[in-house]
Amino acid sequence: MPTLITRDEALEQIRRDGGSPPCLMCAIRDRRVGATYAVFEDEDVLVFLPRFVRRWGHVVVMPRRHVVTYRGIEPALWARVNADAHHAARMLERVRQPVRTYITSTGSSAGELTQTSMHLHVHVIPLYDNLDRPADVFSWQAGVWVAEHDEWEALRAEYAAEWTVVDPGADPGGG
Repeated sequence: MPTLITRDEALEQIRRDGGSPPCLMCAIRDRRVGATYAVFEDEDVLVFLPRFVRRWGHVVVMPRRHVVTYRGIEPALWARVNADAHHAARMLERVRQPVRTYITSTGSSAGELTQTSMHLHVHVIPLYDNLDRPADVFSWQAGVWVAEHDEWEALRAEYAAEWTVVDPGADPGGG
């Protein structure tokens, strides 16, 4: 069962697992900061489960190439990242059945921060409570959920199997 830990405990665990890399997303991509639970990956995109989440079932979609600005990413790659985020949201709706899902890109010109990175990426977050607001979901002040390896692996395997399912409601020409 996932466990709620404090923000400080989470930050300490992140430091133990991989220090303070110049780019957390690249370190995750390169498997340098603890386990990476990849739902899907190819030469362009990595879809993974972040190990410190405000809502269980959260997924991140990122371009594999290190890119920090919208000017620095080709429109076709950004469209691909967003199509995969949409695909992830549909998958979450089938598997987790949340009341709604947030899809957001959070970036930071201030450097690496909790819930954000200079490396462009998209969060796909299932919400289970109608009262959830962005301030509840994007702040670690109330703590974060963590899990044991077998729990992450079970969720990853469930999502990976579902990733390839053809969604009956999907656009026949889309992802």
